[in-house]
Amino acid sequence: MFKKNKNQKGFTLIEIMVSLSVFIVIMTVSMGSILSIFDANKKSQTKKIAMDNLNFALDSVSRTIRFGTNFSCGTSASNPPPANDCPSGSTSFSVRDSSGQLVVYSLLNGRVMKAVNNATANAITSSEVSITRVTFYVFGSAVWPDLTQPRVLISISGTVGSKTSTRSVFNLETLVSQRKLDI
Repeated sequence: MFKKNKNQKGFTLIEIMVSLSVFIVIMTVSMGSILSIFDANKKSQTKKIAMDNLNFALDSVSRTIRFGTNFSCGTSASNPPPANDCPSGSTSFSVRDSSGQLVVYSLLNGRVMKAVNNATANAITSSEVSITRVTFYVFGSAVWPDLTQPRVLISISGTVGSKTSTRSVFNLETLVSQRKLDI
């Protein structure tokens, strides 16, 4: 019936359909991999933004603590300071900075806040970072004769990322001691 002419060149319809099907399967698998790489890149970028922001905020808090006095859990630091250690932790912390101003750190609406001299508190963490828990632990805040340098343990937990696929959970802790001798 049909004779194939030896001079005819090209592909048959079935050969084209098979090769096109193989190509579509390979592209589908490849696109899934590429999309997962894009999601991993976005998650990595949001983690970096969060860590940079938290690093800046913790450096600011640490600097105030290192050069400050009158450590106290809660929102007031009297002068002279009472022995106000809080080994069980508190969600707010106050300190007198190197210039004698009262600085209060606390958590409000998922952000770490800083208030100076009972003024309006300003956020020191960005809105991209959602803080779920901040706890301050104060040790050695009593003055002479305790011979222990005051130190503050700061523990922060939260999430970063707006989409559930790129959201990351973090837990940070840092211990900061006063540089000035407490004797």
